[in-house]
Amino acid sequence: MAIIKRSYRTKKQKKPVIFYQAEVFIKGARVSVKTFRTKREAVLWHEKEQCKFTFSPASLNDQMTFKECLDRFFEDAKTRIMRVTLQRYEQHAVYLYNTPLAKTKMSELKGIKIVEWIDWLKKHPTAKSLKRSSFVEELRCLKTVLFWYKNFLNEDFNVPITKKHKQFCFLRPKTPRRPDYFIKPEDAKKWVEWLKANRSNPVYWRIATFMLLTGTRVSEACGLKWDVVDLERSMVRIVRRVSWDKINKNPSLDNVTKTTNSARLLILPKRLQALLSQMKKEAVGDLVFTDSKGELLRYNAIQSAFNAGFEALNLPWRSTHICRHTFATLALMETKNLSAVQASLGHTEQKTTQVYAKTVALLSSETGEKTASVIFKDSQLFWENS
Repeated sequence: MAIIKRSYRTKKQKKPVIFYQAEVFIKGARVSVKTFRTKREAVLWHEKEQCKFTFSPASLNDQMTFKECLDRFFEDAKTRIMRVTLQRYEQHAVYLYNTPLAKTKMSELKGIKIVEWIDWLKKHPTAKSLKRSSFVEELRCLKTVLFWYKNFLNEDFNVPITKKHKQFCFLRPKTPRRPDYFIKPEDAKKWVEWLKANRSNPVYWRIATFMLLTGTRVSEACGLKWDVVDLERSMVRIVRRVSWDKINKNPSLDNVTKTTNSARLLILPKRLQALLSQMKKEAVGDLVFTDSKGELLRYNAIQSAFNAGFEALNLPWRSTHICRHTFATLALMETKNLSAVQASLGHTEQKTTQVYAKTVALLSSETGEKTASVIFKDSQLFWENS
């Protein structure tokens, strides 16, 4: 039985307030949690709640509707999923509640019900928007909820989502990604120089350079602090990231990375080491990359600056993530070492790295140095006098 005695104290209170937290675990995973003023209330709720989760699979299937499953999923998600991820699920949940699926019993949730739901989505007002090309993300959210139900509530449940459902979600033919999805070395140099010349805050060309030469995500670059930068050994540790609120766009620093493998050690090329050495002399706070007020960068500001450069140079890219694709592709072309590129990017599986650098899938260490020499070949350190 997981009944934990806890307490808290405010500035105005002399004595701590005691409360009890009851937690229900199924197969080692916490599926429900609630707090109470007395231990007796906590015990009674715990026993009642545990009974709900120990019904036979058939009983769960017969009694639970999809809406109830969805409520239970979000109740659990609040205790273990990061805030930004939870916000993304909540955005997609608009297309799950009050739909043909809501009143469907889990025992009756078959492939045909998914098709009916997709048909309902295609008649939704947002389907008419030119920005809406598919409902794939909504389908992915549904898939997450159903797998949660299978893992925690009914292991005999078969998730009825297949490849055809993903195909049905597209409102118009999907435009295939161009095979050369990376910035050419000569264009990358022009782009960085444009950012330097046309943006008053030097942080944009500096962070673009860092991302191009390390393959870091924009969230990892923005979360970089000087305590993880070792200029003497030319190393940087990726241990933090910035997340941006989906509603108000405000940034917040998280002391975690996207995945376990994303926490990694990167060797800095000499060009980047020189840039960071100069930046450290000018640094005021702990953050490496900051806005004009010395605070965390907002994603929309970075995206706006990057896209302005792409548009001015008539380049087809409109994404901060193109820097990561560029590093992966050029590093693989130069090193022929797929494993080293995978380690640099922090990917768990090699097939993910191949998606980033699929134009040279036959190739794969010395990744940072060789990639830097390709992008800035035969050029001076153009940031020396910045």
